[in-house]
Amino acid sequence: MHWLIKCRARPAIDELRVATLPAHTRFLDGYPEVTWYSGPLFTDDNKNAIGSLRLIEFPDRAAANAYISADPYTKAGIFESINIERWKPTFDVRQRDYKRKPDTMQFVIHAHDKADGAARRLPLREAQHAYLDRHPNLYIARGPLLDDEGKQMIGSLIMIDVANKTEADAFLAGLPFNCGGVYERATMERWRFGHV
Repeated sequence: MHWLIKCRARPAIDELRVATLPAHTRFLDGYPEVTWYSGPLFTDDNKNAIGSLRLIEFPDRAAANAYISADPYTKAGIFESINIERWKPTFDVRQRDYKRKPDTMQFVIHAHDKADGAARRLPLREAQHAYLDRHPNLYIARGPLLDDEGKQMIGSLIMIDVANKTEADAFLAGLPFNCGGVYERATMERWRFGHV
């Protein structure tokens, strides 16, 4: 099973984060085979770290929770909140294999469906797929968010690699599931390739 682990940092923890970074890096080195993507979330101006996002493979939620609970960042109290959700990758490409582009920005679109999301998705599915297919060079990773049993789609995760935020904003604005009312909420945040 694949899991999205999104951590939001407490305010004003830069010094603590820097002090804990070596231990955090050593911790990440213990999970090379199961880590698909890992990196920090930043403010749009790329100046302040506000958390982290990882896509990782574990047999169940308990294992994913044990992993993030053991992270030195978590133990040091850096995170204000931790969100774990089941995720299904569309591409079999991991961060180590992704061909990075020069002078681009990375963003994460993290969206959750409305309560009747399944019914709302159905008439827009063809348009959504066509739209995604028209932008083949943007994606780092993408795939649906699922309930823990893996039976129902509850949202979407799309990581994009773009020239600037204007391009990212335009992509999200035109996404049929977004503008068509499937999502209850959708965030887009700056992300950077981190240590894997």
